Amino acid sequence: MGILDVPYCPNIECDQEKLKKGQTCPKCGAMAQKFGINDAAHLIRQKKMRRKIKEGAKEILISDEMSDEQLRKKIYEDMMNLAMHEAGTGWMRLGTLLSGNSTDQMLGAGFKALIDQNKIIIRQNELLLRSLKRLSK
Repeated sequence: MGILDVPYCPNIECDQEKLKKGQTCPKCGAMAQKFGINDAAHLIRQKKMRRKIKEGAKEILISDEMSDEQLRKKIYEDMMNLAMHEAGTGWMRLGTLLSGNSTDQMLGAGFKALIDQNKIIIRQNELLLRSLKRLSK
């Protein structure tokens, strides 16, 4: 344990972070543990990610808490976004703001399309995996 060790609630499902030495968490009852800087940063990232998952944050691609219907809805939204962007309604406007260079605009639009397509594929794969698990039972 170093000088910079700070006591935190170790329960990643609890949103309580810093505690005092020897204190139990008022939210989940876990005993405070000291964490070094790296371990504390990792713990806090995990807690924030779980919070975002519970809140249904847009940047979360998939989570166990998402229903199949929620995944289908996100796939549909991404497909609609991709269709709108390919029609030139979103990417080119953004590209114009960032650069007057049409080559840069086309590259940016292409990269955004690849990212959107990958999000769709990841979510579709999750639906397939869930279906296969249900069939195997």
